[in-house]
Amino acid sequence: MQPTFAAQDPTAPLGWINNNKVRVISRSQLPILQSIICGGQHCSVILNGIVVGLGGSVQGYKLTHITDNTVTLSRNGKKWQLALFAENIRIN
Repeated sequence: MQPTFAAQDPTAPLGWINNNKVRVISRSQLPILQSIICGGQHCSVILNGIVVGLGGSVQGYKLTHITDNTVTLSRNGKKWQLALFAENIRIN
């Protein structure tokens, strides 16, 4: 005999079974920018411990632009800019 939802919820009608499925929406986390390496005209970056060149991708995020201290990632038509260092660093 299958236990009914009413056994768990005392306010539910007798014999009632919840047929609704719970949808889990997960968001993938942005990769972490760890390093930018430039040699001559070619630059590579390290994202989540993986060396990635321009046009490469990590976790579905495509590397579209590299500067001295930032990179731009794109995914599903959206863009993110990751900075190597925080802009709000205080110097005492």
